Amino acid sequence: MHILMIECNPNGIAGIAAALELGHDVTLISADPDFYRAVSPLAEDAFTHPRCRVLQSDTAFSLEVLERIVADLHTHHPVHGVMTYSEYHTVHAAAAAGALGLPAMSVEGARNARHKHRTRRALENTGIRQPRFAHIEHLADVEAAVRRIGFPCVIKPSDGTASLHVVHLGSEDDLARYLATVAGVTDYGRGVLRIPDLLIEEFVPGELVSVEACVLQGGKVVNLGVTDRVMSGFPYFLEMGLTFFGDHPLREELYELNKNVLAQLGIDFGFVHVEYILGPDGPVLCEVNGRLTGGVVPSLMKITSGGVDPYLEVIRQALGEEPELPFPGAVIASGRWFGSPVAGTVKALDFTRLDDLPGFHEAQSYRRPGASITALSTSNFDWLGHLIFTGANRDEAAGRAERALDLVGLDIAVEVAR
Repeated sequence: MHILMIECNPNGIAGIAAALELGHDVTLISADPDFYRAVSPLAEDAFTHPRCRVLQSDTAFSLEVLERIVADLHTHHPVHGVMTYSEYHTVHAAAAAGALGLPAMSVEGARNARHKHRTRRALENTGIRQPRFAHIEHLADVEAAVRRIGFPCVIKPSDGTASLHVVHLGSEDDLARYLATVAGVTDYGRGVLRIPDLLIEEFVPGELVSVEACVLQGGKVVNLGVTDRVMSGFPYFLEMGLTFFGDHPLREELYELNKNVLAQLGIDFGFVHVEYILGPDGPVLCEVNGRLTGGVVPSLMKITSGGVDPYLEVIRQALGEEPELPFPGAVIASGRWFGSPVAGTVKALDFTRLDDLPGFHEAQSYRRPGASITALSTSNFDWLGHLIFTGANRDEAAGRAERALDLVGLDIAVEVAR
């Protein structure tokens, strides 16, 4: 089979590697293949594999251009499945697959998930709890919208991901600093232009969780499990840890709500990741992502399900097969990310003190020695690496991972101003 991947994400390179190992052909369309080589230890071997083709294009992310590229590719090497692990490219994958008549989420559903203002508008007057919000298309209108919603509030790009440019605003000064920053942001890299739309939302206090689900061919929603999230960096929203499990006390309420959300948005196919704030009056919808959850969560799902690989199941579903679903099992897995307190250059990362700890599963660095890094400060893009530990339950797995962070050796060269 020939699989077309519309961009990827760093951990998703494991999916390309798994597909190649099974004998599939893979074509990756990317504006910047070197991005993956810099952050994934699997990328170089995958990209040089004889059945992998990397098609670099700076213009492919115009839907019109992409559909021409895909049609030409299909003529010379028939495509059997189209997919992406990238939040930025879910609409592109849906459009390309639809143009070829292949299994995919509807483009309308993909757009409703991809653009946060569309999510909010589609769910107005449905009874689904959402924050009060204002949708802004021009920076000149932001101040008035913030005054309508009131402080404290949260401001975010409608097309963002990884908590990038998502900020809690508590005052006029916070707003002025935010506007000065976001005014200069025109793109997210890898050929992805930022749309001007912003959302201003009331701040809803509460724990953040997500429901991981899969919508089967025909529209049946299967909820897989709940992922809790450890947040840090206020007024920014950095994810620093999470656990995938199945016995959350609000599971049944969250599962029923999730089915309703996906149906109302027209999300009719594929793995999806939906975030909720557990507010004082019950779960409040935070955002919807029309793709497999990111970060280390697919690894946690594989561990606790006894080996079901979500990256591979996304591919199998795109090929028209019935996916095997990764439900949480008796062993629970938890991950923690870490970063640097200062900007500098990586000299070394040492994980040797973790090897003999109970439940230790994996430790991975995202930066090689000699790489320049930023301080962990504003978004998930500041991560340097992660740890994964297992346990008999959520508390044991999470506690082991949290304690192990103190044992990571991080050697950073810092340039001292003179």
